[in-house]
Amino acid sequence: MSSIARISWTGSALLLLAACATNPATGRRQFMTVSETQEIQMGQQYAQQIGTEMPPLANAPLQSYVSGIGKALAAKSERPQLPWSFTVIDDPVVNAFALPGGPIYVSRGILTHFNSEAELAAVLGHEIGHVTGRHSASQMSRQQLYGGLLMGAAIFNSTVAQNAELLQQGLGVLFLKYGRDDETQADDLGFRYMAREGYDQRQMVRVFQMLDRTSPASAEGRPPQWLSTHPDPGNRVQATERRLERGRDTTARLIERERYLRAIDGLLFGENPREGFFVNGTRFVHPDLALEFTFPQGWKTQNSKQAVAAQEPQGRALMAFAFAQGTPDAAARQFFGQQGMQARETTVQAAGTSRAGLFQVQTQQGVLEGLAAFVAFGGNTYRFLCYGGQGIMTALDQPCRRWIGSLAELRDAQLKGVQPNRVKITAVPRAMTIEDFVREFPSTVPIEQLLVINNLDAGARLTPGMLVKRVMK
Repeated sequence: MSSIARISWTGSALLLLAACATNPATGRRQFMTVSETQEIQMGQQYAQQIGTEMPPLANAPLQSYVSGIGKALAAKSERPQLPWSFTVIDDPVVNAFALPGGPIYVSRGILTHFNSEAELAAVLGHEIGHVTGRHSASQMSRQQLYGGLLMGAAIFNSTVAQNAELLQQGLGVLFLKYGRDDETQADDLGFRYMAREGYDQRQMVRVFQMLDRTSPASAEGRPPQWLSTHPDPGNRVQATERRLERGRDTTARLIERERYLRAIDGLLFGENPREGFFVNGTRFVHPDLALEFTFPQGWKTQNSKQAVAAQEPQGRALMAFAFAQGTPDAAARQFFGQQGMQARETTVQAAGTSRAGLFQVQTQQGVLEGLAAFVAFGGNTYRFLCYGGQGIMTALDQPCRRWIGSLAELRDAQLKGVQPNRVKITAVPRAMTIEDFVREFPSTVPIEQLLVINNLDAGARLTPGMLVKRVMK
């Protein structure tokens, strides 16, 4: 081995040694090139993006309730000094996730599936465990090492502006899939934090049973996002039962079923049709904005918080509808004035005042071309965007113009008046089965879905005064 090679190897070894430290929550040695300061900065940076893409639920009492439980659990963790925050996002999917450094999120979708405060504490404790275990930061550290991005301590400093490369690498941290070891560790830590705050850890079993039962047949129409981002490390129910056997005590433990159910009474359930929905596949209607338009037949459609979009059947082109800032003139100038944009003005048939142009732009994936139109309608400015690879506009031009021209005021009174489903907490008047309850207190979702969100089995016996969830308009 040459002297240069020996120096290089020794320097790398020292760096790896310096980057290994004992995690206070797990007691294990952990390879880490991301400092706590950087971890916090990254979490705050991502939290700003989350606030834009996944807005918080407009329900101050529920936000305060969830935040209070989360902060009490975090205060009993090994990293109480972090700037912890707990936010309910207005999302119907069953999901919860944590950002580095303390921000934690739960969806309103997962809240409608819990049946006690202890179940909520189990999931919040699990997500706190991902943060105290530094799982995201550890993954990013390994990526830096294996990707050849370990360029010395100079890259790491205390300002976000100088952390550009680290931040850029971590943009996907939100939806990184944790490893099975991380999941088991987060379960262990969540179990620990529940115990420290006095919650009944047996309710963690009920959470995993509920997640196992949630299926594409649910009102949300898809499996829980939580399961796709938190891979199952094995039979979690059995693992939790083993933890209970090792640490069981006879003291009273908090469940707080009634307090929790009262807190979610009236919570939105499933998709909110007031924010737009599709009729017959391609006709999009938005009751709150009082508008509608129609995508080409056969295109795959999707409605999200940021945009309404459709993809051509072969995946060669996209159409997207979204809000634009300012007047059509101002929005068009901003869009077509972007660096590298080559554009020429065109006209479109649209309801309201409009500006439009055909464009080409060079990207890392090649040339994109398309048609963009900015339309003032009903007091707002909207952007219609059609685009695909070079040469696509020959086939896309007319379908795109018909789509823009289909914008119209929503006049159908029935569609304009549609209301969202909400959770309704009802006290059982007398002893009965769940089937008897459904017959006496109808819901707008099938009984199979009610069984899932109440975590009950078919034929379950209900006792007088027991609180049960229904779903109503």
